[in-house]
Amino acid sequence: MDWIEDILQKILVRAQPDLARRLEETLRRNYDVRTEIYEPDSKAICEIEARIKRSWITICMFAPDENLKDILTMFNVNLEIKSRR
Repeated sequence: MDWIEDILQKILVRAQPDLARRLEETLRRNYDVRTEIYEPDSKAICEIEARIKRSWITICMFAPDENLKDILTMFNVNLEIKSRR
């Protein structure tokens, strides 16, 4: 199973519990997803980071009440752009 971890790109999701769970369920098919949970009533800015070329890079930042579809679109576009560098 170690080879699977080498193939899947590592992603870190920082968000409130419900949003973090939904993002993890969606992204885990294609990425090795880890989560950091914010307090449920926190108004902190959420973010997704990816491990690109041995360093963690912020892929996108979003509000906790952002639409899931919009977050995933932003994530996919920004990951594609930042992976090319």
